[in-house]
Amino acid sequence: MSSLGHFQVLVFLYTLLLFSAESRKTQLFDTDSRAEEYENYENKVSCFSCKRVSQAVDARDIPLLYLEKEIQNAPVGSPQRQEAEKNLLEEINHRKQIDQNIIEILRLSLKRTNVLDLLTSTRTTGQPLVDDWDCFKTLVKSFKNQCGAKIEYDMKYTGALANICNMGVNVKQAVSAIEQACVH
Repeated sequence: MSSLGHFQVLVFLYTLLLFSAESRKTQLFDTDSRAEEYENYENKVSCFSCKRVSQAVDARDIPLLYLEKEIQNAPVGSPQRQEAEKNLLEEINHRKQIDQNIIEILRLSLKRTNVLDLLTSTRTTGQPLVDDWDCFKTLVKSFKNQCGAKIEYDMKYTGALANICNMGVNVKQAVSAIEQACVH
């Protein structure tokens, strides 16, 4: 890709970031119920637009921004807009499901109810991510296969899977927890 091509991509991504959260809520969806579902997700789960710092956005959230832009550019009521709305809601629902799955995986694996701290906790500097790499690889593979995890968003929870391994949980027990949590 030429440098002009890179520049065009950067300009496009920058323009996506300039839309305010309020304008997205009012302009994205044709129906109030879809807008309400989007707003509920945006408010309850760490929303991608809320994480913007100095116009930066997590790379995992670019698909959401792209779908928002498609909705904004499509005429109201058009098949293109309806398809983009459907795709955005599917992506949001998939993310909600993965968020719920990982919490349930932690609960079942560790036999604890308070596991939210394990979603983001990391080891101290200088320590490896995980002690048992075989455990970690097995859990990541199982998570991908059983939960339908994609690379973009879902694999942000690999640290939580590493925490399971680091806490000495039996691998078979953890895989069983993944299977139970991800039954759809």
